[in-house]
Amino acid sequence: MAGLYFHIPFCRRRCTYCDFYFVTNRALIERFLDALEAEVHARADLFCDETISTIYFGGGTPSMLSAKQLDHILSLVQKKFRLDSDLELTLEANPEDLTESLLQDYAHVGINRLSIGTQAFSDEKLKWLSRKHTAAESIVSVERAHRWFKNISIDLIFGTAGETLSDWQRELELAVSLSPEHISAYSLTVEPFTPLSKLIARGKCMRPNDSLQTEMFLLAMEFLESHGFEHYEVSNYARPNFRSRHNSSYWQRIPYVGFGPSAHSFFRQAGNEIRSANQRSLNRYLENPTDAHDLREVLSDLDRFNETVLLSLRQREGLSLELLAKNFNFATSHFETLNQTVADFERDGLLTTEHETIKLTRSGFTLADTIASELFITEHQQHSGAACAS
Repeated sequence: MAGLYFHIPFCRRRCTYCDFYFVTNRALIERFLDALEAEVHARADLFCDETISTIYFGGGTPSMLSAKQLDHILSLVQKKFRLDSDLELTLEANPEDLTESLLQDYAHVGINRLSIGTQAFSDEKLKWLSRKHTAAESIVSVERAHRWFKNISIDLIFGTAGETLSDWQRELELAVSLSPEHISAYSLTVEPFTPLSKLIARGKCMRPNDSLQTEMFLLAMEFLESHGFEHYEVSNYARPNFRSRHNSSYWQRIPYVGFGPSAHSFFRQAGNEIRSANQRSLNRYLENPTDAHDLREVLSDLDRFNETVLLSLRQREGLSLELLAKNFNFATSHFETLNQTVADFERDGLLTTEHETIKLTRSGFTLADTIASELFITEHQQHSGAACAS
């Protein structure tokens, strides 16, 4: 099984917090689609022996494309890849785009999972985030989408300036009342070089309050789980059988190939595991879409070990120490130290251990990446262990 990701790099405006690659020049859409077709033709042989189980249109704002344009991409995909009969086909969309007719058209071309970038249900908060839509449009878009889709996800952001715990509680209540099958809830982060980071640097805006964000995260976990959502990954909650299969494949290290500027890929080739990324420039991508790589990295055993730790811990199922030991023989000498670190986190209430599998507690989820990094093997430790073993 494998997945395909299409990065649609067009937006109507820049949101203050966003560091995803995008452009606002809509006049380039047709040229981009031609380049995308060329890239698909050039790279399809990567997965000639794989069945594609998920396709994801992300961005940017994929809902700036018409159903006809999406259908053209999908027709090409059908010709170049072998598709699973139970294909999950996700489109990210902004609420202001989702007219009744567009939703109908998207459903008719095969989109079967809609991820709506609501982000908030407060006009004040949406304005602060530089979002174009209103709270009313957020609500109407979800209600309208239910008439055409049986698998709807909504995005929410928490921890913006002036937002209180009570405000966040009300947003969660409204989100649940709209009956989505999936909710992604992200704490506001300040990414380098974004407008938000510059506003904070100039003293025009307050940095997010870490302790309040932690309280909001804990509230989201408790509230959504109590309303029937499974907290299956750090920022993601789903009704039973409605996890994002595409995003889950990232965390489970299932191969995928990304198309479009800034798109990432992960695949296996000639016994190696490879991560690659396309150029973060639409102009350069248009010049040579058949060779758009900006980065290509063959993963070492150390890389694969640390990735497995990080991505497994982010998931509800946790990290199997038995499988870790089985799959990474080189790390045997590190396990005594790793087990001690696990015991320390368990004593602090951040981890639990069940049948040789370690899982984050709710408090642990608020520190997921920090905890994972403490379980990594450094190059120094790897070389020290090798020296001891010899």
